[in-house]
Amino acid sequence: MARSFSGDKAQLAPLIKAALNHKGPAFIDCISPCVQFNNHNGSTKSYDYVREHNEAVNKLDLVADRAPIHVDYEPGETQTVTQHDGSVLSLHKLAAHYDPSDRVAAQAFLSSRAALGEIVTGLLFIDPASQDLHDSLDTVATPLNELHDAELVPGAAVLEKLNASLR
Repeated sequence: MARSFSGDKAQLAPLIKAALNHKGPAFIDCISPCVQFNNHNGSTKSYDYVREHNEAVNKLDLVADRAPIHVDYEPGETQTVTQHDGSVLSLHKLAAHYDPSDRVAAQAFLSSRAALGEIVTGLLFIDPASQDLHDSLDTVATPLNELHDAELVPGAAVLEKLNASLR
């Protein structure tokens, strides 16, 4: 499990590559400011304003271009990021000595930083004993659409054994 900020390519790109190569499930929480969402009082783009002023279902609106938000900070440091709507994120990049294989320590660290109002980014937790779903289920390596009927149809005896195990 990892988390990163979309404006920190130096951290996010390796996390994505690692997730793709990881044997087992991989989850990345990517914090990304949305340039289309501006839902506050006084905004002409908020849900309530548009609903109150909508005259035609097919009327389209222009989403103004916004400059990308980039950050560059070292492991172990905290960086504040002001988003397009004025809200501020406090991002804390994990230090090099952080151990992502200790689930309890990871949860405690995330909680301690959340209490400070910080969002931790980096490789948060990895289960060293993680298994690929194909290994767990003992599936075939060949894609199913490339298998022939002989491999796909188990036969009556196998089907009966399977049904019996479910009773």
